[in-house]
Amino acid sequence: MAQQPNLEVTDAERPRPALAPGPAKGWRAGKPGIPEGPQDVPRGGTFDVTGPDAGYGLLILSRTELPDDDPRLREVVEGLVLIRSALLGRAPIMEDIEAALAVCGYGFEPPEDVLERRMRWLAAVPHEKRPGETAVAEVDRELLVRKPAEIAERLRNAG
Repeated sequence: MAQQPNLEVTDAERPRPALAPGPAKGWRAGKPGIPEGPQDVPRGGTFDVTGPDAGYGLLILSRTELPDDDPRLREVVEGLVLIRSALLGRAPIMEDIEAALAVCGYGFEPPEDVLERRMRWLAAVPHEKRPGETAVAEVDRELLVRKPAEIAERLRNAG
């Protein structure tokens, strides 16, 4: 809006330019236990390996019909799916669910030791902080990352 000619505006009433913020100051963690870089992030033990987009794995697992209606089986498979996809460095896919089921002894005639291991994993679920924690801790990682048919073949021949 234009200024009226009969009013005088003093310098104090004129708009002033806003001051720009100064440059950002450097920051470093001042407390012990705060990671300062990727090399400081804990690995192994209960931290294990995290993979990208674990939520998608939970979504496809929720839409998948499992061979047993036991809710404990879903939790064991959930843990195995997430660790398998993380070990392979990618988001979970349907093959991860098939591999987890094969490790649990589904899809083939499993030997007795595989059935006993599955029952032990299912019995441990109510006592775990994270789903399938016992299964994830006990499973052979080299076996878990193989194709589902190869997992079934190895477990069938091992018994």
